[in-house]
Amino acid sequence: MSDPDATLLDRLHGPLVPVMPAFADDESLDVDATARWIDHLVGSGIRLFWTTYGTSHYLAMGDAEIDDLTAAVASVTHGRAVFIASTQFTWSTRQCIAFSERAARLGADAVKVQIDWRLRPPEPAVFERYRAIADASPIPLLSYALGQGTFGPAGGGPSPDLFARLLDLPQIVGMKNDAGDFYENTAFLAQVRASGRGFEVITGGSMESMLHGRRFGQRAYAVALAMLAPEVALAFDAALADGRDDEATRIVRDIEQPFSAALTPVGHWAALHEALRLQGWFTSGRVRFPLRTLDGAESDRIAAAMDALGIART
Repeated sequence: MSDPDATLLDRLHGPLVPVMPAFADDESLDVDATARWIDHLVGSGIRLFWTTYGTSHYLAMGDAEIDDLTAAVASVTHGRAVFIASTQFTWSTRQCIAFSERAARLGADAVKVQIDWRLRPPEPAVFERYRAIADASPIPLLSYALGQGTFGPAGGGPSPDLFARLLDLPQIVGMKNDAGDFYENTAFLAQVRASGRGFEVITGGSMESMLHGRRFGQRAYAVALAMLAPEVALAFDAALADGRDDEATRIVRDIEQPFSAALTPVGHWAALHEALRLQGWFTSGRVRFPLRTLDGAESDRIAAAMDALGIART
């Protein structure tokens, strides 16, 4: 492929929503409910979306369902917002290339090639995988970093040496950083600055991490709270743009941190599912094994937290 469209890099800034798929009570994938929710977020002003291993439940979805989810999101975002589709951890290089071709036809803007670093793959093999997919993909790619930040103690990557080699591949325009939102992200951003190229390192899911990362060049950041309250994430982003750091910090301290504290004891993925049900976007709070659907008392605690923080629900 040719050099990636500079317009995509221009658009990779601001709050990003990880796509959470809706499920029916029988655990079947509900793409219609998912698409309605994404359409609402786009209409509210959110301009960045991606699928991912955890929030998008790749950990419990088959390949055909990933294709269906990709198609549903792309149908809503195409021409309206950036959509970064994502590969499964277990796919072969050939499957990843075929997926990038399908995603491009559907209208996705880029593909995030996810690596399960917990298996400690050798870095020369990781580089060759990325290089082969980059050479064949019709749309730009994002790479992936994983460490202790998301799935607990495990081997992680990429190393600084491998990251430098990935920065030499012009088809790769960014990376999702699940290795750590603070010190790890600062180190990745320092390498990007030294390379002199346009490249976005995007943290996994908080406005709090952006308060730190923006000082070192970060522009885009995933925000779990934006799944439920896009207006809060957009107000935070506007405060940063206007230099109102005190207001941005207040939003994190008074809204994001308390809501994250409410989600953590019951598992944030299941809790976000239930919160979207409480808002009326999902018809069921059901999640698939190995996650656990919340019981009534846990749902009540999530509802109380939403009410206390002014997060709308039906």
